Amino acid sequence: MKMRKLVIIFILSAVGVGFSQETGSVYFNSEILPNSEVGTFKKNSVGFDFPIKNFSSKESISLIGEYQNLNIGYVDEDVPFETYQIDNFQTFSLGLLYNRILENGWGFSLKVAPQISSNFDEEELGNEDIFVNGSLVFDKLNEENNSMWSFGVEYDAQNGLNFPIPVVAYTKRIDDQWAYKIGFPDSRLKWSFRENHNFEAFTTLDGFAGNINDDIEIYREDYTGKLKNTYLVGGVGYNVTFLKAFVFNAKAGYSAFNTMEVQDYDSDEIYDFELENGLYYNFGLRYNFGKKAKVKSPY
Repeated sequence: MKMRKLVIIFILSAVGVGFSQETGSVYFNSEILPNSEVGTFKKNSVGFDFPIKNFSSKESISLIGEYQNLNIGYVDEDVPFETYQIDNFQTFSLGLLYNRILENGWGFSLKVAPQISSNFDEEELGNEDIFVNGSLVFDKLNEENNSMWSFGVEYDAQNGLNFPIPVVAYTKRIDDQWAYKIGFPDSRLKWSFRENHNFEAFTTLDGFAGNINDDIEIYREDYTGKLKNTYLVGGVGYNVTFLKAFVFNAKAGYSAFNTMEVQDYDSDEIYDFELENGLYYNFGLRYNFGKKAKVKSPY
């Protein structure tokens, strides 16, 4: 059953149509996933990607960090335990991103970003509150064709999966108005209809993982473990750039896949919330600054 779910995720994400960020940024982002059967998910994030060292025009290192707050307003009266212990999680991450431009259009990015993600029911932190995320992605730019291939691997606990996932994408700029990126875990199609204004169709994989750092009673038994959520959403978004460096975005869509489980530390299911698919809303504000040494995406 779980393997069939994973196949669905890969197929749906690949047929949708991000972009590579060649600048540093500071951002705020807010997501809302209303779910009338279980509860409403509200996830707010603030973060930064700050270039701290340019070794040359072809090599740079950035400091990256994020704070995230997840609040779940449960409404499901049939859940066989008290949900107050797992209705709020906080996530703190801090790491480094290394970018290098190679020869003949090649380049790569290496990211290492440890994070703490917990409901903080107990004040003391344990090993299970700590997650180590990372990625290695290679890019190959074809300037004549205005296109780029990207491939690599990523492990991010915050997509709710227990294993690394592949990163594969083909990006193409058709003309001044149209560009697309087809791949996994993120795909997009962009229409720039005016200067500094564009619409995007998108699919993206996202989710959540946090440690339940105290016993939780389910079916009258005490368990320790983690809350994990994985969802794949598709929709449309609007982006506008103003004052040269600020970008506001607003998105609306629908989840094609949505699952949330309490799992033990062996990643075995303790309880499945059986989430229904539903609406998705997202808005954010970003300020861009500081160039990085990175292969420039044609997107």
